[in-house]
Amino acid sequence: MFGVAGIRLYCWGSRAQARCPGHCLPARLKGIANVAKGIVIMRGGGSRFLIILGMFIILLAGVGLYMYLASPKLLQVSASQQFPPTQRPNVAVVGATIDIEAGTLISDTTSLLEIKNISGDEYAANPQSYFTQLADVRNMKALVKIPGKAPVHRDALGPAGLSLKMPITPPGQPSLKAFPVQVSNLTGVADMIQPGDYVDIMASFNLDVTTFRAGVPQSGQGGGSQPAVVEQASNEGSVKVLLQDAQVFDIVKPMPPQATPEPAPAPPTPAPSPPPQVQAVPPSQQIVHNTAASMLRDGNWVLIIGVTDQEAEVLRFALDRGIGISTLLRRAGDHTTEHTVGSTIRILIDNYNMPVPSSLPPSQHPGPVQVPNVPVLPQEPNGIYAPTITATSGK
Repeated sequence: MFGVAGIRLYCWGSRAQARCPGHCLPARLKGIANVAKGIVIMRGGGSRFLIILGMFIILLAGVGLYMYLASPKLLQVSASQQFPPTQRPNVAVVGATIDIEAGTLISDTTSLLEIKNISGDEYAANPQSYFTQLADVRNMKALVKIPGKAPVHRDALGPAGLSLKMPITPPGQPSLKAFPVQVSNLTGVADMIQPGDYVDIMASFNLDVTTFRAGVPQSGQGGGSQPAVVEQASNEGSVKVLLQDAQVFDIVKPMPPQATPEPAPAPPTPAPSPPPQVQAVPPSQQIVHNTAASMLRDGNWVLIIGVTDQEAEVLRFALDRGIGISTLLRRAGDHTTEHTVGSTIRILIDNYNMPVPSSLPPSQHPGPVQVPNVPVLPQEPNGIYAPTITATSGK
């Protein structure tokens, strides 16, 4: 009875194995157990049961070892199929078209630089070391040699000094130097000047002029006569354009004022000591130093312009004597030179018909006294100058 049951169980396990060959381990184990049980029951041998049990354990250990060795590979294959690696897109950065030597000013981005693509992994490793816009590299100086076809890194570039931004002088012409000129809203074209513009420099002079005029001869000592010389002091003005077509290299403006902390209480001041005795210097030996031309006042800024050595001497002479300096902004592309004669009061009178006020006629105060037996001369009216304007009709 038990033998038949064991055979039936074995057949059921065999059919389960046929339905799921190689994949249903519980069905296999159950079928083997049923066979062993049926054999033991049919024959009833204890030693045979131990042999069959040992074979069953060996078979079970082999199946377990196979499953242990095969499972990591299956997991790796399935994981690689389910989660493919993601690829970062390429990133456009600034690169060098040709080799750029150290100290080169990158002013022409078209011939020296280009936009090239690098892998996303390379960019993500250090994104702060790359440039993505050509405008970020313009007017910078190469600190080291940059090989061609390679990305331009930030540590390879630095700010360029003013000497690298100055234009190259054509052969046969004097080289240009940078010269500072302090201006304000009125003298600096209301802050409309930008680096790269061209300006003219105009100076206004105020000079103390002494004029000697010949007077009426007067009687001198001993009854003789001598001419009198009249000395007349006046202040004359003059305006002249000193420099034309000067390029503005840079503009320097003062830093905004910082908040001043509250002052600490001052310690008690000691008694003032008597001033030291200083030997007086004659006025002819005193040297006047004009500090107004070298100190940056509030509301002013400095234009850095390009001049020759001779032009720098003229401007320095004018600034040291407190002469007013004004700038004239030129239109873009205008590099013409005009011949001017300047402006004085005499030029305005002679060439521009500026009227000159005349002196008032003399008058007697109090009025004339009537003297007896003296004829009274008729009084003539004083002449009044009034210009006559005649209206003309144009055809």
